[in-house]
Amino acid sequence: MNYFQRLQKAIFLDVNFYEEVEKDKKFTDQAMMTVVLVAVVQGLMIGGLAPISLVQGIMGSLIRFVIWAFFIAFVGTRILPEPETESNTGELIRTLGFAYAPGLLVILKVFPVINYFIDPVVLILQIAAMTIAVRQALDFNSTVRAVGVCIVAFILMFISLTLFIGFTAFFVGVAENAVAPTSTLIES
Repeated sequence: MNYFQRLQKAIFLDVNFYEEVEKDKKFTDQAMMTVVLVAVVQGLMIGGLAPISLVQGIMGSLIRFVIWAFFIAFVGTRILPEPETESNTGELIRTLGFAYAPGLLVILKVFPVINYFIDPVVLILQIAAMTIAVRQALDFNSTVRAVGVCIVAFILMFISLTLFIGFTAFFVGVAENAVAPTSTLIES
């Protein structure tokens, strides 16, 4: 099976594929490549070929993945673990990396008729893929618990990013409106 077939299985939420990814360390590079590929595609769709917007789109997507993965690991192992939950960073990163693959579907926004529906569909597919990834990587018996972990982690990620963007915008606004002193404070 080649890389593109793996991406297809990840997007179509193939549970057996996620179980295979969880167990096999050779998929780590491909999982990280998936995260970067999704970031590039999302960056292109957000910023086009404008260099600064493209970099902002790519970095935003990468940061969103890292924060979401962190909160999934935290919530899944510390707040909502099952008695059988075993945490292995490699397993979690591999499965979550491939679970980010539905983000590639933002490329369909080039079609004007369906472009308004793509973002909600991608978000739902990513949460579903993350749920499967969490269930497999953290050895959950309950799909409901895996859904809870993903939704709580998504909410925490959303709040964190909103606060970060808000504080950044505030301090940038303060810096932009700062007036340079016109006279020295201490006269000699």
